[in-house]
Amino acid sequence: MKNSIFLLNFFISITLFSQTKLKVFDAQDDFRLTGANIYNNKQFLGQTDEIGEFDVEDSIHFVEIIKNGYFSEKVQLRDKRVIEVKMKPSYINLDEVIFTTNDSVGRNIIKKVIKNQSKNSIRNEGNIFLKSYTKFWSTINNDSIPYILNPKNHKDSVNNQWKRLLDNSHLFLGERAMDHKISKRLGLKNIVQSSRISGIRSPLYEYLAMQPVAFNFDKEQINFFFKGIVNPLSKEGLVQYRYGFKEDVYIDGRKTAMVTFFPSVKTDKRQIKGTLWIDDKTSALIKFEGENISTNYIAELEADWKLNNGAWVPNQQKYRMEAGNFKFTEQLTGSEFIDKKEKIWINLETNFKDIKNPAHFKRNEFLGYEDEISFGNMDDKKWDNVMEDYRDTSLSNKERNTYTKIDSIGDKYKLNQQARLMRILNSGGKLSLGKVDLDLTKILAFNDYEGFRLGGAFNTNENFSEKFSLNAYTAYGFKDKTFKYGFGGDYFVNKPYSGRLFAKYSQDVSASGRMPILLQSNYTSLVNNTFSNIYNREYFSYKKYSFGYEQDIFKNVTFNLSANYEKQKAEFDYAFLGRNDWFNLYNTQLSIRFAPKDKFIRTPYGRVTVNSGKSVIYATVTKYWDIFNSDYDPIRFNVSYFDVVDSKLGKSNININAGLTEGKMPLMNLFEGNGNSKRNDFLNFGLAGISNFETMLPGEFYSDRFVSFQIKHIFAGVKVGNKIILPQFVYRGVLGDMKNREDHQNLNFKTLNRYYHETGIEVNNILFKTFGVGLFYRLGAYSEQKFQDNLHLKLTINLNFL
Repeated sequence: MKNSIFLLNFFISITLFSQTKLKVFDAQDDFRLTGANIYNNKQFLGQTDEIGEFDVEDSIHFVEIIKNGYFSEKVQLRDKRVIEVKMKPSYINLDEVIFTTNDSVGRNIIKKVIKNQSKNSIRNEGNIFLKSYTKFWSTINNDSIPYILNPKNHKDSVNNQWKRLLDNSHLFLGERAMDHKISKRLGLKNIVQSSRISGIRSPLYEYLAMQPVAFNFDKEQINFFFKGIVNPLSKEGLVQYRYGFKEDVYIDGRKTAMVTFFPSVKTDKRQIKGTLWIDDKTSALIKFEGENISTNYIAELEADWKLNNGAWVPNQQKYRMEAGNFKFTEQLTGSEFIDKKEKIWINLETNFKDIKNPAHFKRNEFLGYEDEISFGNMDDKKWDNVMEDYRDTSLSNKERNTYTKIDSIGDKYKLNQQARLMRILNSGGKLSLGKVDLDLTKILAFNDYEGFRLGGAFNTNENFSEKFSLNAYTAYGFKDKTFKYGFGGDYFVNKPYSGRLFAKYSQDVSASGRMPILLQSNYTSLVNNTFSNIYNREYFSYKKYSFGYEQDIFKNVTFNLSANYEKQKAEFDYAFLGRNDWFNLYNTQLSIRFAPKDKFIRTPYGRVTVNSGKSVIYATVTKYWDIFNSDYDPIRFNVSYFDVVDSKLGKSNININAGLTEGKMPLMNLFEGNGNSKRNDFLNFGLAGISNFETMLPGEFYSDRFVSFQIKHIFAGVKVGNKIILPQFVYRGVLGDMKNREDHQNLNFKTLNRYYHETGIEVNNILFKTFGVGLFYRLGAYSEQKFQDNLHLKLTINLNFL
């Protein structure tokens, strides 16, 4: 035993001492390089550790060292126990700044900034109030554009029209006035007090909330003209940038370090370089200057902060970006003309004023969403007076002329109608007509039971009453030759959180075993369900009374609590426990939607999502009760999860669904397999849905418990002619079961007690950016014997026009 231990220690000692230690440095400033990749004959050995070192076994005589931002180094290992390698940066000298010291000094300053970001954040400074005024305009240097004295053609006349316009007006002008309430205890409230956009007379509420206001540059990314740029003052920035300490200066009597930054590796993504001013005492960012490094266009960002009662508050932010070229004609001599270009510039400036620190707030001032709009200040009679209180200087004549002239152009080209279309989309397909909104998503539909379904739906809006809303709909199926209808009302009781009491009655039909996901928006429901029941003929009739309450809580959670009494009757050959008449059912239902990354704003026509996150969870629990002549009393659970995962390989859309029913229940309220296939003689050709199983027949499978998932992965685009084609890999799977299969008679169906899965590929947006084609194949235990029976060719439709 002792000999074994001795031999073990001996071999361990040989292993430990028969290694060469590599020490890897930056050749420019001698700091250690962590994460450098070590290879031997293209075989990856590992990476240098946190002090830039790596041990190589004696059996290896040659290594290659590779690290992004540096030229690779090939090293021959000899008898030395320690070898120092200095790697030369491959991407430096992006600026003409001469660094007086190395990266490690500037990097250490930036690390202190990141460490103290939470302490220096305005959100952690008690209670602060401030106003902001944002001006957004697009302009051209019109001095270089000549006026053609003797226009020869239409092009020359248009040139002169633009010259006259630009002599007195910008191309575009927008303003926004906001109040900001910041509380460490209560959170954040941004209130748009007024706004104006040239060319569009009605306010675009979504536009108002989408314009970024960054109090501190302390996130992983900086919003640079609506594009995310890696923040140099972030952990990711420490990987993406190099830093150079320039000098110490004094600003307002405070010692301040100037640190330059620039990307360490050149990529195809948008990158910036610039200078940071860091307060020595607090390690707070007090000034930021950045510009893009692309030679194709110019984009610049400047921001600064000032100290107010111990807190660093924003003072001013300026963005400037080149946005293409304005083409014009210049007359040389006689009849000679030349085409020239002048740059178009987009500018955005935000100024902060009227700071109160400390401020005094009440809890109810922070009710509702983080972003809010003062609707009463948006009309033509009030907006300018409100805005004047926020402007540092009054508008110039050229700026005021911009509203007059661009408004007239907007009227000519019907920009208000386009704004109206945007509102229809954001409201989920509702067209506002005075005091009534029409639901355009309910006009036309198709399924194999009703055939074409023609309908109409409306609800009263805030112009009718701010306290309540009435709604009604009707529809007619040309195949089942039956009218359907419904009506109800909402009473608003907690507007900051979109709270409403509702009651409704409906007499209609629905697809058997397909539970709608409650709390989905009208638009999402339209996109997901429009083509999901085209080949489905298993429908049931129902008469339903509902009463309940719905509102948002915790800003990202919506709940709906309701009581429902319903009569159901299958419109296909089916009997449950020997019965095929009307079933009476009473239930209470709780539905929850959790979207942790969504950002909402309340508008006069309802809540609008202005920043949609990728992860959304829906959950519903339904309890049936043996009261009011109810026939059955089971309990049912439904959960759905949606997410989008971005990676270097593309984008993956993930959807997971699960359901469970405990207790006896007619088939209409269990879970159908969500099939969307139609057998025919030509490659099983049909129209694809969005989340259906394309190789499964409708009604082929039923379960009282199931779990399914779907992944759609979009690969990098392939250029075909002038189009970018985005192939999409699809894989779906489902597994389920049914306890008492014998309770359900007359209908021939299977259960999902074995794994059902299919795979396919879609090439979307080939024609008119809407139509494409998909090919799907049924796999596994439920596959057909003949190859052609498993293969399904589908026409895909993506509603990108919405």
